[in-house]
Amino acid sequence: MTKDVLISLKGLQYRGPDGEQGDAEMIVPGSYYEKDGKKILIYDEPAGDGDGNTHTMVKIMPDSVEISRKGFTNSSMNFYKGQKNMCSYNMPFGSLMMGIDTEDIKIDTPDDDMMRIEIDYRMDINYSFYADCKMVMEVRSKAGAGVMFKNPISAV
Repeated sequence: MTKDVLISLKGLQYRGPDGEQGDAEMIVPGSYYEKDGKKILIYDEPAGDGDGNTHTMVKIMPDSVEISRKGFTNSSMNFYKGQKNMCSYNMPFGSLMMGIDTEDIKIDTPDDDMMRIEIDYRMDINYSFYADCKMVMEVRSKAGAGVMFKNPISAV
């Protein structure tokens, strides 16, 4: 994969007994490289209200994904298959303690110009269940970034 990439980010959350659903989706330009056996993505994520960016680094290993954010929001979210981890999610108006219980991580690289990462996890906020979640990152070289969304997010 080339250094210059486009990254499709999708998140889906199911909350409560009635299956209330929330989702978010964006496409951002970024950089890709490999170092010490890890696949690394770097991109800037715009703040929802246009009040600054968050610099994001994603480290991808065979059974784990680590996401570090610095800027408008600050956090270090670690997804280790079959494990629960705690992190602090810091925003301008305060901090939350977040629990991430990773059920599954799938990493697919069907060709040299594309990578798809799917993470299924449960999220706790301040030690209380918040949502069942699914995150999908689809990465393509800018040169071959035709249709970004071939496969929709499947139900959690």
